[in-house]
Amino acid sequence: MGVFYFTEGIIPSQQPGFFQSTPLVATLDGFLTPSATLSNPFPEGVLQPVGNALGLDTFLGQSVNFYNPNVGGSYSVRWSMTVQQALNPNLMLEVGYLGNRAIRLTGDRGLNWVPGNLFSTRPVRDQPVIDRLTANVANPFQGLLPGTNLNGSTVQLQQLARGFPQFIGDSGVTMGSDNFGSSCFHSLQARLERRLARGFSYMVNYQFSRLIERRSYLNPFDTAPEKRIANEDRPQRLVASGLLELPFGAGRALASNSGALNRVIGGWMVSGSYTYAQEAPLTWGNVIYNGGALNYDGRNVDAAFDTSRFNTVPAQQLLWNIRGFPSRFNTYRRDATNNFDISILKNTQLRESVRLQFRAEFFNALNHVNFDMPQASPTNSNFGRITRQYNLPRTTQLALRLIW
Repeated sequence: MGVFYFTEGIIPSQQPGFFQSTPLVATLDGFLTPSATLSNPFPEGVLQPVGNALGLDTFLGQSVNFYNPNVGGSYSVRWSMTVQQALNPNLMLEVGYLGNRAIRLTGDRGLNWVPGNLFSTRPVRDQPVIDRLTANVANPFQGLLPGTNLNGSTVQLQQLARGFPQFIGDSGVTMGSDNFGSSCFHSLQARLERRLARGFSYMVNYQFSRLIERRSYLNPFDTAPEKRIANEDRPQRLVASGLLELPFGAGRALASNSGALNRVIGGWMVSGSYTYAQEAPLTWGNVIYNGGALNYDGRNVDAAFDTSRFNTVPAQQLLWNIRGFPSRFNTYRRDATNNFDISILKNTQLRESVRLQFRAEFFNALNHVNFDMPQASPTNSNFGRITRQYNLPRTTQLALRLIW
């Protein structure tokens, strides 16, 4: 058992100093008239870095991020137990358990959300709430923030309802390295290993595990992160590998005194490995699920799941609602890894200290396709379909090495 503390430092990407960008403001009145044109894309001019001259007014109408002033204290507690047993002089079985609990993990969090009491609680699209939050109202910042979307005569109500209405969007004010995250990992591991004897060895590893995380928020105003399956979670993983020295040539059981023939039939070895692993979970958006079985099949490229269980009408999708549909489920995952690699090797002794080695390696030797995630956006024309593979096709590699 051990406790491991994570070091913290100033991350350059979160401490950029003072910089300035000039956004393209397309309109100031809800697209009734254009503000920017091709001949004059920046009618208010190009903004220049101002350093700290403006103090708390720096980047008003845009966004700011800052490093957590109280960051620290991230750590994990890890515990394990392993038992080994020799089954015979060349064969060993090992069974073990590993657990890990990570506390106060860091992540970036937007602090400029709209209060949750203004959101809809209905399970379907609530147009009156949407209309109210997106309605244009008089802008108290008119003329005060040139070159930004907050300089016009009107602004959406949702912007003024934010905690810091002078900054744009949920990430208008972002704290980097906030210590809100945690994770929990449990794993049962088994290994069967036969060491090299009589020209043959193999190893089989199996892992059954679960990784749960709390590292993101389902709704930006939630007081606690969502508990969900981690993207790195691989519940079952099996890896088997073996090596066989062919019994021909000098020092082997057959044709050991073959002389020149040994240059042809001696020194051959064949090795291979097989990997099976359940893959990453599918991440869902803010969808309307009508209930019922999805009949999920990660290898059915035309219908990985039953899309009729979801509302797919673009005009009826959720917006400005309190989300309750989880972002991940344990049972809906990318197509499992199912892969064979094979290697053929021959060593030829040219002189006492000089050896020629030939290698032929075949990655994904059976050319097995592993499919990528299905499209999970209900308004996408490929919703429920798989359009890509995520592994590489069969690859052959030949090599010749002179070793001295």
